[in-house]
Amino acid sequence: MKKSNIFLGIIIFLVFLIQGILTLSHYGLNWDETAHYLRGQAYARYFLTGKTDYTDLPKIRSHYPTNKDAVLPDVKFEDDSFFRRSIYQYDREGEKFTFPYYIKHDKGHPPLNGILASFSNMLFYQKFGLIGDIESYHLFTIFVSSVLAASVFLFVAHFYGKFAAIIATLSLALYPLFFSESHFNIKDPVEVTFYSLTLFTFYIGIIKDKWKWIIASGIFAGFALGTKFNIIFTGFTIALWFVIYYWKSIKRLSWPFSKSMSISLVLFPFIAFSILYASWPYLWQNPSNIMNTLSYYSEIGIFSYQPHSYYFFGVNTYALQWILFTTPLIILLYCFFGIFYVLKHGVSEKNKLAIFIFLWLLVPIIRVSFFKTGIYGGLRQIMEFMPAMAILAGLGAAEIAKLLSGYIVKRFKQFNNLTIKQFNLVQIGIIVLFIPLVLKLIDIHPHQNVYFNTLIGGLEGAKNKNFADWGLTLGSSYKEGVDWLNENAEKNAKLSLIRGLHANIPRTTLRRDIDLDNRYYSGSKKNGEYIIEVTDYRWNIDIAREIRDYLETLLPVYEVKVDGVAILTIWKNDKKHLKTNY
Repeated sequence: MKKSNIFLGIIIFLVFLIQGILTLSHYGLNWDETAHYLRGQAYARYFLTGKTDYTDLPKIRSHYPTNKDAVLPDVKFEDDSFFRRSIYQYDREGEKFTFPYYIKHDKGHPPLNGILASFSNMLFYQKFGLIGDIESYHLFTIFVSSVLAASVFLFVAHFYGKFAAIIATLSLALYPLFFSESHFNIKDPVEVTFYSLTLFTFYIGIIKDKWKWIIASGIFAGFALGTKFNIIFTGFTIALWFVIYYWKSIKRLSWPFSKSMSISLVLFPFIAFSILYASWPYLWQNPSNIMNTLSYYSEIGIFSYQPHSYYFFGVNTYALQWILFTTPLIILLYCFFGIFYVLKHGVSEKNKLAIFIFLWLLVPIIRVSFFKTGIYGGLRQIMEFMPAMAILAGLGAAEIAKLLSGYIVKRFKQFNNLTIKQFNLVQIGIIVLFIPLVLKLIDIHPHQNVYFNTLIGGLEGAKNKNFADWGLTLGSSYKEGVDWLNENAEKNAKLSLIRGLHANIPRTTLRRDIDLDNRYYSGSKKNGEYIIEVTDYRWNIDIAREIRDYLETLLPVYEVKVDGVAILTIWKNDKKHLKTNY
C-alpha cells in the first residue's frame, strides 16, 4: 500500500475522531444504552478484577429525599457516575447488575460492545477523568467509527484510486444517520465497523491468497458476532461472490484453495465463535444459551412492523423507501452511477470487486424486505449497507468524472488535449457538491438522525405524510430538553415523563434538585410539574389519547425542532400555561 494512502488514512481517522470528541457532549443517549452499560460494567469488572459483586464499593447517598419536604444541597457526591447511581437507585441490595445476575438472566444482543465501552469509561472517566461519564462510553463508539472511515478510504484507494476513495469516505462520514449515531449508538456503528472489516480483510485474503488475512477476518467477525448477529449475513455476500469469482473452478469441480488457505477458511468460524464465547459469560454455564439469543433475533426479525401500505406484491418496501428518502441526493446520484459502473465493468474486472461491493449492498436490504421480515426505527438496524453504498458512490463519482471529461473533449474543441490539471478541476467540482450537505448537517445538528431529503419534503414532509418512524431519535433528543430544564426550571421542580423510562434521562445529567418521577404527572389537577417527552411518529401510537388531548390544552414552554418540526416538547402543567381558548 502506498505511503501517501496510509498518511491520508491516518488524517481521515484523526479528523473524524477529533470532530467526534469535540461534539460528543452535544448528543444524548440511545434508549438501549443504559442496559448495555450496566451489563458491560459487570462483565468488565469481572474480567479485570475477578470480582463478581460490588460489596467493596463505598455506599453513596441516594438523590431522593427521605420525605417530600426535604431539600438536598446542590453538591457533588463522592462517586457521581451513571453506573454507581444506577446500582444504588434501582437495586438497594446490590444483587442486581452483578456478574452472577447476568450469567443467569442475560438475554438479547451479545455484550462485547458494552464491555469495550465500559473499559473506555473505566479508563478515561473513572481512572483519569479526562472526559465526562457518559461521553467516555461514547468515546469507544466514535473511535471505532473513525476506524471505519479510515478503512473505507484505504480499501478503496488501494483498488480504485484516491479520488474514488475520497468520495466514498465523504459519502460514509456525511451520511446523516451514520454521522449522528456514531456519537452515541452503542450497537449499530460498532457492528457495521466490524462487519466491514470482516469483508475487507476476507476479500484481500482471497484475491491475494494470504491465509493471515482470513485469520484477521475471523477475528473481526468474532468482534462483530459479539456485538450483534447481523454478521452472519456476510455469508450470503461471500457465497454469491464465490460462485461468480470461482465459476471456472466450480465448473471443473476443482478446489481453488491452497492447503494453508483451506485451513484458515476452516478455522474462520471457530475463531469467530470462540471470541463470542469468551466475551459472553452467559454462555459459559450452558453454551446452549445461544439458542435463546437466536430465538430473540427470530422474534424481532420475523415480524411485520409497518402498515400494509408498505408492502408491494409481498415485498416490504420500508427499508427501500427509507433509503430513498433519507439518503442525501448527492450520495444517491453518485451511487446510481456506481451501480451503472458495476453493470458495465463488474463482470470484466479480474477480481470482481465491484460485484462484491454490490452484493454487500444488496444483502442487508433484501433480508429485511421479504414478506414477514422487517425492521423498525429507520435504517439503524441495517447500517451494514452504508459502507457498500459509500464505496459505490466513490466508483460512481469516478465514472462521472470520466464521462464528463469525455463529454467536454467532444463538445468543446479547445479541450481536445484535456490536461491532468483540467481533469482534477472536474474532480474538485464533484467534491464541492458535498458542501450543501455539510451545511445541512450543521443546520440540524445534533439531530442528523432525523434527516429526510427533499424527495419527501424534508422532515416536515415526512411528518405530513405520516411516514413510518419519522422523527424517531430513540431518545437522544432528551439531551436538549434536559439542558433547558437545568438552565430554566425553578428550584426543586418536579418532572415527569409520560412515555419514556427513567433510564432515558440518567440522574447524573439532571440538576440535583429537579425530582424526576413519572408519578408526578397530575393531568387536569395541574400541580405545576414539568412534562417532557419526544413527539415523533410514535406519539399517536404510544401515548393514550386522553393524555394527548390534555397536553393539547397546554402551551409548550420549550420545543426541540428540526426543519420546523418538534421532535421533543416540554410543558409546564399549571393554569398559567393553559392555551387561551381553554
